[in-house]
Amino acid sequence: NMKTNWTVALIVAIAFVAGIGVSGCSKAEPAPGLSGLKIYTCPMHPEVMKDAPGDCPKCGMKLVVKK
Repeated sequence: NMKTNWTVALIVAIAFVAGIGVSGCSKAEPAPGLSGLKIYTCPMHPEVMKDAPGDCPKCGMKLVVKK
């Protein structure tokens, strides 16, 4: 019946996406030539990231080097 077909299709799609997610994973490695690049972030707003020192646009705190 139609409901069973949709259920099977959904299960197959989820399995396919999950398989790609697992097989596509690898350990993060720095890009070539970018090993010396420093990323600066706000201690209070970690979503703020810059490639140079400065102040956080949200709160004005000094950005620190991300570890």
